[in-house]
Amino acid sequence: MSDRLELTEHTVYILNGIKLLPHYTMPVFVTPGHTRLTPLKPWTVEELQEAGAVESSAFLWPRHTLAAGG
Repeated sequence: MSDRLELTEHTVYILNGIKLLPHYTMPVFVTPGHTRLTPLKPWTVEELQEAGAVESSAFLWPRHTLAAGG
């Protein structure tokens, strides 16, 4: 048995060339790499659509597994 997490397909949005990913625990999308100096800016699906974001998909780690610490 492998210790690696399997990637699963998730909806992502692309806005101005930046891929926004689903947050691990909240029902919003975020840009990758936010830090203390570049704080989290959560986006709802409605906000992304209004801003002209394009829906796409990407294979990511399971959201619920990482949120649970494992």
